[in-house]
Amino acid sequence: MDILPWYRKWLVTGLLGLFFILSTIQDVTEGYTNPPLPGVHQQIPAIAHEVIEQTYLDGNALISNNTWDDSRPRMTTNGLNQTIIVYEKGSTFGCKQVPVVYTVDQGQTWVEQFLFDSLTFPHDGSGVLEYPDIVYNAKMDVLFFTMIDPDTEEFNVEMSFFPGDIAHATEASMYRMMGAPDGYFESACACTDNFFVALHTNGYFQAGGHIFGLGWFLYPDFYSPPNAGICWDGNLFFQSAPAAEIEMDSNVNQLFIVCETCLCNKTYITIKTNVMDEALITSGELQNGGWKYSDVEEMPGEYFGLGTDPDVSGSGNKVCVVYVENGTVICKSSTTSPYYDPGFTWQTSQVDTNASSPAVYMQGNTVYCAYVKDGNLYLKVSEDGGVIWGAAEQKNDVDGTVVAQKGSVDICKTGIAFTDVRNGNFDVYFTSYERKPTSELVITGLGPLIMTIKNIGDAPAYNINWSIMPTVKEGFLFLGKKSFSGTVLVSLEPGQEITVGQKQLLFGFGSIEILGVAWAENAPLVSDKLTGRLLLVLFTPV
Repeated sequence: MDILPWYRKWLVTGLLGLFFILSTIQDVTEGYTNPPLPGVHQQIPAIAHEVIEQTYLDGNALISNNTWDDSRPRMTTNGLNQTIIVYEKGSTFGCKQVPVVYTVDQGQTWVEQFLFDSLTFPHDGSGVLEYPDIVYNAKMDVLFFTMIDPDTEEFNVEMSFFPGDIAHATEASMYRMMGAPDGYFESACACTDNFFVALHTNGYFQAGGHIFGLGWFLYPDFYSPPNAGICWDGNLFFQSAPAAEIEMDSNVNQLFIVCETCLCNKTYITIKTNVMDEALITSGELQNGGWKYSDVEEMPGEYFGLGTDPDVSGSGNKVCVVYVENGTVICKSSTTSPYYDPGFTWQTSQVDTNASSPAVYMQGNTVYCAYVKDGNLYLKVSEDGGVIWGAAEQKNDVDGTVVAQKGSVDICKTGIAFTDVRNGNFDVYFTSYERKPTSELVITGLGPLIMTIKNIGDAPAYNINWSIMPTVKEGFLFLGKKSFSGTVLVSLEPGQEITVGQKQLLFGFGSIEILGVAWAENAPLVSDKLTGRLLLVLFTPV
């Protein structure tokens, strides 16, 4: 047995952990915790600077009005359906800043609310900020934002919180995590209900480099719970490194990481996944000496194609990944489960040929894929979860100027951000698209034999089917039926919820697991899981 990977894993974890501890010592305003807080705290004031004076009607909106090159937009939508975009803003002497811009009028006017410049950071930022990403947490109404300062001698990973109502945000709370010179490359982010997940790649301690580093943080203080914390992937169980073009998203069941992995002169599309169940994430359950549900090294991974430039989006119990293989944009779609290792059942479809730079957004069964072909931006829509695609619609209003580089396009439910050279340099533009109203179910409450189902989409859900299945893990259960199910033959309007189930009590003793599933005629299946102890008729969740 080759034991060197074990040493490599613990060497990486130990040395990087030491850097984090030292970072808390250097900044006396932060106390030491286990695991430690990120080391530098700073409040970034809002600037509320109007990006452009002119408005756009039916065409593309220029949002990065800058004489230097701007690129790599990433976007999200808050609870007010306002679009928020971050991107790399070029500056003098090779410097890069990261603005945070938003629109409240469907893209006609834009405001730069924050500008992140590492030259203003404590502890000597390099002036280069790259690979920004942003995610919105609907439960908390909070925006979470990550980026990398790859060239500074310390504090390479940058993270920030600010209110979801960005138009009224007065400051952003920012933390920086200590790293190593020239050892950090890319970043991405996602969230569960209560955790904000920051992903980056680093390579300072490993030949070949570009390994995953992942941290779980709580709002508002960036604290990492002891059973989640900050972990690094030594690639002992699955070879995801060297990882590039990293992206993240989630659905109700799973958290997803996708990337390129270059092995043996071939570039594979890699996916790693984790449960969204926060009770499991913080359980401290061990596997191979690491936290089973929060250590990025322990997360199940697989290769499912040869290609480049992946993107991922999840909705309900489904996930779609798009990437480029030999000049063709490919879509892989699968259902997921709330369990740790679901075993994807991929369906493969072809979006378009001679195309590149794909980005994907999914709501319910409807999938939107934006991509670049012949210097133009196109959008295709699938209404069956990514299996069959409709006609291509051109979305740029000047032919032949859209940049076809990796990461040059992003999409959310309100529009598409893309990089364009119509002005002689790289600029970031925005265009809206017509989104089909879609129903989307979530399970907001699950008891031993009852379940509450809510429609969080923007279209009615018809003929809702449901099932509740109790399973004995340890002990015994007296129950006449193995599952309870039914159909609600009414429409569930957007924002409405309904409670279904049985009035009878469970009777038994021991460890019981309850699985609830629901789907509609026009909404995909969703599921939730509840575990607890049953003492006669008393059920106590654990």
